[in-house]
Amino acid sequence: MDIEYLPNKGFILNSVKIEWNDERNTVREKIGNRHKEDDKTIDVAQFFEGDESMNIHQKRDVYENLNSKNDILFLNYNKDNKLKELEVHSGFDILIDNIRLGFGNEISDFINQFQKNGIEYSETEKGNYLLKKLKILIADSESMGGNGTRLSYFYATSDISHLAE
Repeated sequence: MDIEYLPNKGFILNSVKIEWNDERNTVREKIGNRHKEDDKTIDVAQFFEGDESMNIHQKRDVYENLNSKNDILFLNYNKDNKLKELEVHSGFDILIDNIRLGFGNEISDFINQFQKNGIEYSETEKGNYLLKKLKILIADSESMGGNGTRLSYFYATSDISHLAE
């Protein structure tokens, strides 16, 4: 199954267009309410002299087995329940213009294709590649705790500023 990524707009999943800043309930309805809500607060106040304003509030829906037994993706929302991020861990090919990112394929092949299309990248850490223009990050299996240099993770966002620092 494919996800067509639309830079600066959102993505298309199962022929349904989902846009950045769509309301959480709207996204859930478009995908068929086949999610598991995974909201939580990550307490980091102890690292900031007890300042609870530094805690991380995660709003996330997890989708598994939408089209096949091994697909998994996360949709992350801001504090106002507006869609801001897509994370894909397996089960989908990602289409970006004329490039098809297939999980399990060599990540260097994708980097070379992006370069041929004039898309610059930076390696933020070994095996993690940030493509600022597209507002995506892709990572290989080794950087995600596995083995090898095959695509293992795809991340897209409406705002890349937190990664571009």
